Amino acid sequence: MWANIILVIMYNKDLQESTTLDTISNYSFNNTKLVIHNNGPREINYEGEFLAKLEHCFDNQVELINCLDNLPLSIIYNEIFSKYNNAEKFIILDDDTEISESFIDAIKISCVDLELPKIISTGDKKIYYPVCKSGIITTDTDLDPESALSIGSGLIINRTLVEKFKKHNLKPFDENYALYGVDFSLFRRIYKIVSKGENVKVRSSSFLMHSLSRLEQSENKNDFRTRERALDIAISARRYPTLHLYYKFFSGVFSEFIKMNWGNMFSMLKAYFLGVHPKCSKN
Repeated sequence: MWANIILVIMYNKDLQESTTLDTISNYSFNNTKLVIHNNGPREINYEGEFLAKLEHCFDNQVELINCLDNLPLSIIYNEIFSKYNNAEKFIILDDDTEISESFIDAIKISCVDLELPKIISTGDKKIYYPVCKSGIITTDTDLDPESALSIGSGLIINRTLVEKFKKHNLKPFDENYALYGVDFSLFRRIYKIVSKGENVKVRSSSFLMHSLSRLEQSENKNDFRTRERALDIAISARRYPTLHLYYKFFSGVFSEFIKMNWGNMFSMLKAYFLGVHPKCSKN
């Protein structure tokens, strides 16, 4: 039985270009497997001095998966839970996160269902996540499971949480999402099982430095990001309806109509009526 499975999602980077892998290689791990999932668009070579350094840190328990199909993140995440169903903890990271000692400590000693590190933007050095109904969390504390929310990179998911989802015939992540919305779907499903009486322990006792695309790439917000965020809103309005999400959805459709962006408008409407991302409907 593995104590920890650490999943790092790579995209369009070599191993040594990943801030996550570079900083995590400064620590040593016992009974822990590092799974590096290359989601494209080019293959990563399984060789070199840097890989040897990673192998040393993880007692040669490093697996590199070259998958150039750019699979939906929700499917990649859920498959890890299924493949390593006896692991005690699952740690999800993207490729541009700075690992801290407090985060390593949380991996080793945290015993709650879900650990949410404080996410500090590498751009302005401010904390942006996790958030609860009380606001942004800046201290080490237990969190309200009915309102806690954070991004995907840095999640420390205990097997106890996976088992609680199983009791309700749910996977941790909603496979109707592909990119945006995947991380938030975990929390929406937590809200759901908590409303059914499940006791979920959530805590924040660590921090990570992370490149937040919402902030640092706002000047380069391209058509791809615009479309993906629009699809997220449409799917969320269908799958997890609230007045706020309905407002965002109809405002988005109206905005695309005014700008005569017929492709985006059609994509939003289709995603809403089908309730699934186009990529996920093919899987």
